[in-house]
Amino acid sequence: MKATANTQPDTSRKGERGAALVMTILLSTLLLAAGGTLILTSALTGTNAIDSTAEIQAYYAAEAGVSQTLHVLRGNVESNPSGTWATFRDVVSSPNLWTATAGNLVVIPGTTTAFRVTSIIDPDDPDGSVRAANDSYQPARLRIQVTGSGPKNAEKHMEVVVRRFAFDFPVNSTITLPNQSDDPLTIDLGSSNVTSYSGTDGAGHPLPTIPAFGVTSDDYSATNNVADGCEPDGTGCVGNGPNVDPDDPLVLDDTSTPDFLKSVTNARLLLDGPNGLREMAINQGRYFTTGAEAINSSGGLGGSNPNGVLTFVDGDLTLGPGNPTGQGMLVVTGTLTLDGNFNYDGVILVLGEGTVLRSGGGHGNIYGAMFVAKFERTGAETDLFQAPTFDISGGGTANIQYNSVEIEKAKSSSGHQVVGVREF
Repeated sequence: MKATANTQPDTSRKGERGAALVMTILLSTLLLAAGGTLILTSALTGTNAIDSTAEIQAYYAAEAGVSQTLHVLRGNVESNPSGTWATFRDVVSSPNLWTATAGNLVVIPGTTTAFRVTSIIDPDDPDGSVRAANDSYQPARLRIQVTGSGPKNAEKHMEVVVRRFAFDFPVNSTITLPNQSDDPLTIDLGSSNVTSYSGTDGAGHPLPTIPAFGVTSDDYSATNNVADGCEPDGTGCVGNGPNVDPDDPLVLDDTSTPDFLKSVTNARLLLDGPNGLREMAINQGRYFTTGAEAINSSGGLGGSNPNGVLTFVDGDLTLGPGNPTGQGMLVVTGTLTLDGNFNYDGVILVLGEGTVLRSGGGHGNIYGAMFVAKFERTGAETDLFQAPTFDISGGGTANIQYNSVEIEKAKSSSGHQVVGVREF
């Protein structure tokens, strides 16, 4: 039987013709889209990396502007006129006197970055009206805005608030003597009327008179009696006692006592805390273990510095006889002895041993303020201030007078405090 070939086309799969081509095109499209996405992502990643680098450089430029402004405020940049200190008032009133704060674009050497100080204002006197009305007004803080510029037109804006004093405190009496113990303070102001203690401001812009002495209520009568030329118990009055003006002491209470003397814990933090005076002095190279080491240091006690220095003596110190003058803030943890001729302008803090003695002849002057407190450097939080000693009976003459300008300079020697930084 002869086979016959089927020469008719098979029409049962006619609808599937070209399917492979369509699948190929679809797959190619997907691959093309994935490849394009990969290329785009790679390009964007590279661009973002470049932009990120530029923004980081702009950010560091803004930080450099803040740092340079702080250098001006801290006196590390030559002031205009030469030899003067850039006070907060000067900087907010005339920022163009210093390159870093002038408002011009300052190019950072060796880089493609720059910064510009765009704003310096006193938040407490934004329109300058208080400053204009009072020649002695000094801003307590400044708000400074800086713009940093980097490659590819990158910009970063930074704002910083700076407080004028790292260590600020009120002075409500020329000599402050806290005592929380049951023992009376030891006080002898000298038997001669050539010894004087004054709360009258000796500065060019005098403030209202403050009490010459500040003591706790238990020591009020004894201090008042001694100021009148009597023994602490009121007996033996001689009529030629020391010149004390005003003669009535201030009674220290929660309102009139500086925060650092409201408790032994506060005093310890101020003295030895992580941000205390000891640490400040170490950072400034002004920490000494003996009085002789401080006097013989390159800066001495700050007498040759027009704005004074911070000096921390962890031990005893003798001012005089014939020692160079001192200026700024002086911290003594041992006994402070006033001997012969000497002169100190600023604030003296005798914290720890809490003893001040006068010996020898000659004449000594202290213009500013003194704080004398006796306490153990370490101990329980419940520890109390013990009875301090203030004995100026050992011969010679003395003049201790309140001076607001010298106190301001002393506070400045502790440095400025940055209280806030933000990017905006």
